[in-house]
Amino acid sequence: MALIHLANASLTRSGASVPALAGLAFSVPAGETLAVWGGNGSGKTTLAHWLAGWVPELLVASTEGTATFDGMPLTGRRPADWATDIQYVGSTPASHLTGCAFSVAEEVAFGPENLGQSPDAIRQVVNSSLALCDAGHLAHRHPASLSGGETQRVVLAAALAMQPRLLVLDQAFSRLTPAAARSCLDTLHRQVREQGLVLVLLESHFDLAARYADRAIVLQAGRQVASGTPREVMDTALQHVTACDALRAAQAARAARHWCPDIPAPVTPLEALQAFAAQK
Repeated sequence: MALIHLANASLTRSGASVPALAGLAFSVPAGETLAVWGGNGSGKTTLAHWLAGWVPELLVASTEGTATFDGMPLTGRRPADWATDIQYVGSTPASHLTGCAFSVAEEVAFGPENLGQSPDAIRQVVNSSLALCDAGHLAHRHPASLSGGETQRVVLAAALAMQPRLLVLDQAFSRLTPAAARSCLDTLHRQVREQGLVLVLLESHFDLAARYADRAIVLQAGRQVASGTPREVMDTALQHVTACDALRAAQAARAARHWCPDIPAPVTPLEALQAFAAQK
């Protein structure tokens, strides 16, 4: 059974006459990664908050259709009730810090401590979560002393320390270099596969999520305009999000029929470079 399931799902903010999201339909089984692509104002963050269980306590809205996590409605519970099931990380990492920790280790331990875990269990999960995000060397730093990229690593580690089954990342790598983001996602993606988690990557740039996603949807003005594999939705996605020059050039070559029909459309920069090299 799909861990995340939406069918004809719509969301209307309190006081609004037009739905912010409408007609959403997708499912994600355990062990898979979903990419959600869309430009500014497409509804990505609203969807991220809905998937994070923020409705209606933090996101005051009404919903229609089906939206479930492991068969349970995503609405109606407090966000705190989802804490060990769902974790959300957004694009402004400082807003996720507790403000009451004097070290990174204390910051990452905050959630497990509130679950009443033993000191040994907390120490173990803090160390492993920091290691997964390549942030172990930051353990004794004060959170206020971190750079934007370092803070993103720590916030991701804090989310992982709660051992969720669903991780919703809304442009959560915006402060990291491309190489650092790939390194972090390489590790997260292995965790998703090995532990049967679900990872949702909401991005306004195509390249990063395309490398890891098993399935994808494209949003425009709160409507789902494409769904399928990254390769299947790429042409639609590139109408709404940014992408590297190599992918843009490959798209232009295919549109102009200057592309070998035996070579699949590339979805990563490396695939694009290899495809150009293989053109006859």
